[in-house]
Amino acid sequence: MPDTARVARVADVAQRFGLVLMVGSLLAALWVALAVFFVVQHERLFDQAFRDLRLVNNAVAQHTSGLFRTIETDLRMLELWMQAHPRTDPLTDPEFATLVAEMDRASQGMINLRLVDENGLAHALRQGPDRAPARVDDRDYFLGSDRGHDAPRSVFIGKPAKSRLTGAWSIPVSWRLEPQVGRYVLVTGVVQLDRLFDQHDRLRHQPDGSVSLVRQDGILLSVTPFDERFLGRDVREALNVPADIAVPPNGRFTSDGRQSDGIPRIGTYERLTNFPVTVVVARSVPAIMAPFYFQLRNVLAASAVVTLAMIAFTTFLHRSQSALRPARKDLQPLGTTDESTGTFNRHAFAHIARREFLRARRFDRPLTMLALDVDHFGDIDDRHGHATSGRVLMECTGRWVHLLREQDVLGRLGEEEFCVLLAETPGNIAQAVAERLRAATAATPMHGGQHVSVSIGLGTATVTDQQWTDTLERADQALDAAKAAGRNRVAVGS
Repeated sequence: MPDTARVARVADVAQRFGLVLMVGSLLAALWVALAVFFVVQHERLFDQAFRDLRLVNNAVAQHTSGLFRTIETDLRMLELWMQAHPRTDPLTDPEFATLVAEMDRASQGMINLRLVDENGLAHALRQGPDRAPARVDDRDYFLGSDRGHDAPRSVFIGKPAKSRLTGAWSIPVSWRLEPQVGRYVLVTGVVQLDRLFDQHDRLRHQPDGSVSLVRQDGILLSVTPFDERFLGRDVREALNVPADIAVPPNGRFTSDGRQSDGIPRIGTYERLTNFPVTVVVARSVPAIMAPFYFQLRNVLAASAVVTLAMIAFTTFLHRSQSALRPARKDLQPLGTTDESTGTFNRHAFAHIARREFLRARRFDRPLTMLALDVDHFGDIDDRHGHATSGRVLMECTGRWVHLLREQDVLGRLGEEEFCVLLAETPGNIAQAVAERLRAATAATPMHGGQHVSVSIGLGTATVTDQQWTDTLERADQALDAAKAAGRNRVAVGS
């Protein structure tokens, strides 16, 4: 009996400690998993924010480049007219006034055209409150107009200036007349910042995002939301971008906000190709992190409740000396992924594509599909076998997933055929995404030294499409055109 009682006591102690150990391990695993999950979510949130900023940056850069190209064209046309009529005063000539009116109509009032004479007086070329000549002999674009005639001519983008007549802010863009025509030395297009702010306000992330135009030397030309305290200042240190932002074509940055309003920010920048201007798009870190911290608080509260409940349940089991039975979780395979690449299989992709297509048509939102085909995949499979070709597909899809947004859908539709569904994405932005996918595929050899390229066809949903397969068919036709044109390229379906 004593031995039996001793064995029973040992078994009882072992049972109790086993219960405590098991529950403690579960709770520790729960909190460790939560910590890992939120660390990963934190990084993914910032990566997604940078990708979204890059898309906005591309859109603003395209708009800004087009604006400066328009100004340069208008100024050149005015110069040609003046050189052809050297004895005519353009300020009083009806033909010249008609030309200016047409340019003003095309710009929708965003650009004011002026002539600057040798005395530093700017003469407006349209009726308005700033019709009277304004003295600009202290402006940098006028002071820079006496550059040596051996220097190649180009538009000069001056510091933002506040009108001495109207008080409105603008960016002067000037073109030196060679040779001087009469008393005039410059033709100038003045970008009205209030109109530019409206454009940038529609593109920036609301309500915390900002869009800025920065000259090559760091001078802030424009910032939305508007804050005139920073216009005309060197903001390179405040933005924490490289010392000469004209050197790298694009990139990302972080700023602690000490040089501005004290709010930490992240952002991206992109230098315009033909003009000494860099587009900077940023968001505040607190706004980006607000959903994360909201989710964190909720999950921590729920986890605390779960922890207390498990402790109470363990205490109850301990007191009642009940045996614990290990919990079993039966995981049912979802059957939605392609086992070779980890992407959506054809069935799952079709289900998502049908849903997104109906949503885009109902709410009149853009939707684009990319049809991708790994070039000469059959040759790789024949020469190197299924194992090598399978690794090639896995590495290709891994590169693509790294470049795509979290909400983008990548599915495998055939042996080497894939499709990317880009919801809320118009064709011009989707074309840039497709080009990045193509370039990333061909950039470096795959595992084992295989050089692989991909052909991509792009199809954008139209009002005539009845179902998602109509859009996919247009992308497939563009894919065929890309293959016929030599592969390793992006083709846009019509």
